[in-house]
Amino acid sequence: MEWASGDVVANGIRMHYYRTGGSKPPFVLAHGLTDYGLCWARVASTLERDFDIVMLDSRGHGRS
Repeated sequence: MEWASGDVVANGIRMHYYRTGGSKPPFVLAHGLTDYGLCWARVASTLERDFDIVMLDSRGHGRS
């Protein structure tokens, strides 16, 4: 699994993301209260054939 990752800054808030990439339709996966973006890794591995999966680290979680 070699996915891109990075940060987006909006309104002074930095949000980290992981992305499978490609020109396929984007599909955003948001985690629950105690997780972070990569909790979706198994699901993303399955869906990345058909979608560009974007997994966010919500504010205060993971690398956000």
